[in-house]
Amino acid sequence: MKIKRYLAHDMQEALIRIKADLGKDAVILSTKKVRQKGLFGFFKKPLIEVTAACEEEKVIRREEGMPKPENLTLSLQLSQIKELEKKIDSLEKTIKEVIKDTNVIPEVKEVSKKNFLDVMRENLKKNGVEEEIVEGLLAKVNWDGSINNMVNNMYKEIKNILGTPVTLSLDSKQPQVVFFVGPTGVGKTTTIAKIAAKLMFEEGKKVGFITADTYRIAAVEQLKTYAEIMNIKTKVWYEVDEYDQIIKSFDDSDVVLVDTAGRSHKNQEHMDELRAFVEKASPDEVFLLLSATTQPSVFKEIVNTYSFIDNYKVIITKVDEVSTYGNILNIKHYTQKPIAYVTTGQNVPDDIQQFNPEHFAKLIIGSKVL
Repeated sequence: MKIKRYLAHDMQEALIRIKADLGKDAVILSTKKVRQKGLFGFFKKPLIEVTAACEEEKVIRREEGMPKPENLTLSLQLSQIKELEKKIDSLEKTIKEVIKDTNVIPEVKEVSKKNFLDVMRENLKKNGVEEEIVEGLLAKVNWDGSINNMVNNMYKEIKNILGTPVTLSLDSKQPQVVFFVGPTGVGKTTTIAKIAAKLMFEEGKKVGFITADTYRIAAVEQLKTYAEIMNIKTKVWYEVDEYDQIIKSFDDSDVVLVDTAGRSHKNQEHMDELRAFVEKASPDEVFLLLSATTQPSVFKEIVNTYSFIDNYKVIITKVDEVSTYGNILNIKHYTQKPIAYVTTGQNVPDDIQQFNPEHFAKLIIGSKVL
């Protein structure tokens, strides 16, 4: 991972330089105001120092494919900037040699490391990562070496925690029954429609719907609307004992997606009822849906409530409604289950993607991706 610092008069100028230098995949690690040096610096507007990072291989590929500037003035400016950067690098080396000769370098390194750890800790917290997870990460990561190595180690550790996506796996059994469970308002019905559309149009599977969400008439009608558009057979499941008869009507389907009622994790009666439905159907797969907008303290309660399900995968919804992405790491930490998909809007079937741990590891470390 390549890390560079930029001094600019404002954030817009910094972003332009970062995009030109590191590309659109660069991640901003920190920003701060810097007073210009010298006596007259006190009377001037402070500069902005922005620290940004990008994977080195992407920078190399970008530089190899970069077209030569046609404008002579722009070419001259780029040349002057590179020459200035060389002088700065040379000056930094000279300062390091002077510090080394005066036996102060260990203290400077220690201060630099402490400052970096403070920046990393603050950045993770600002991005919504729970404090206990932040401290666990800082304690686990190897902080020896350059700042580049330290950031890369943190990135690898977060990516490792997020794990590998495990999506819907279909075998030869017909029909394969898949349950979707989760709290009220997380978007189960819309998510089911998105997955159904992808199974039908991308994999050529024959899909069936069962809705057990009889608490909300609107939910039944919503699923029926999607079913009519995609020509999918749909059945409503009212009582637990009706399941055997209902599932027989889907013998010609490859997969049956079951929409369950949104259950409050605080309502034990409703949770007992859901448990009865799950135990009766004994589904091949279960997906627990959690919203990226939910508070971490609520995640813990929800996860405990659904502990009666031995194996499940996680779908994180409403990722488009958050500005920080620490909750992705929080969800993984509290569930300890694989994340399959994330949803990013209401459009069926477009706004659902397979979970990308590399992408979200970058978002969690940095404040945003350019």
